[in-house]
Amino acid sequence: GGLFGPSLTLPTLSETDMCIFVQPTQEVVDTIEELSNQSTSPSNEKSSPLIALLNPQWRNVDDALDVASKSDSLFGQFASFLGGKGSSLRRLDALGYRSTYTLEGYVCKGGNIRLIKRFDSDWIVFAENDKGDEYVRVGEMVERPKYQDVEGMLEEKGVGYKYARDLGLAPKL
Repeated sequence: GGLFGPSLTLPTLSETDMCIFVQPTQEVVDTIEELSNQSTSPSNEKSSPLIALLNPQWRNVDDALDVASKSDSLFGQFASFLGGKGSSLRRLDALGYRSTYTLEGYVCKGGNIRLIKRFDSDWIVFAENDKGDEYVRVGEMVERPKYQDVEGMLEEKGVGYKYARDLGLAPKL
């Protein structure tokens, strides 16, 4: 039993079942791994149920602990123990989990940016126009673009800083 009563029992999934973990955190990776292992058919992996992670709560941006935890060294193991996500990501990768659709957003040069990736596409980068009513495609990359990559794409397209566009010092987007 758990601290607040009996522990949750994992479902038994058949090959036609589907299970979704909504906004999973690193703390539930053990449960995901256990369910994945018990649901995989040793005779035919194609008959395994679909287990999906919807909006996982680990970010693509790494802090120092995350970077260290991706190492297989003793220090990397210690960093994982302290909360780095490297071990969790390696375990999910080993189980065959892949991103099927990713939508991320942040601000670059004062404007809203969206990164979109589908399982069968490259990363596509969009910038919000100055009216705020649509997004303009500014580039794409095979690997997830870093902030500097997006900044370079905007510069190649002649997109200035948002404040400069708002003041009429740069062309509108």
